[in-house]
Amino acid sequence: MAWTCDGGSNAEMVQKLRAAGQFSSNRVEAAMMAVDRGDFSPSNPYRDSPQGIGYNATITAPHMHANALQRLADHLFEGAKALDVGSGSGYLTAAMAIMKAPPNFV
Repeated sequence: MAWTCDGGSNAEMVQKLRAAGQFSSNRVEAAMMAVDRGDFSPSNPYRDSPQGIGYNATITAPHMHANALQRLADHLFEGAKALDVGSGSGYLTAAMAIMKAPPNFV
C-alpha cells in the first residue's frame, strides 16, 4: 500500500481515504461519515487494515469499503435494490443503505 489512511477518528480516516484517492464521490464520503466504524469494530476501528470483530471474523479494511462504495455509487440511489452477500460486520450494508436513502434522510 502506498498510502496511509489510519485516523484517530472516523472523520479523520474518511478524510485521509479521500485525500489518498480511494474515493471521489461526495455520497461515499457522506455515507462513510454517517456510519462510524467504531460501532462495528471493538479495537483499532480507524486503522486502515482488517480488524477482528469476534467469532473468528474480520471487518474489511476501510480502503476496501471506500473502493466498493465508489464503484457502487451510480447504482445506489433511492428506490434501488441492493444485496450485500456475506455482510459480516454489517458496515458496508449500513453504508449502502445510507447511499440509497432519500435525500435528507440521515
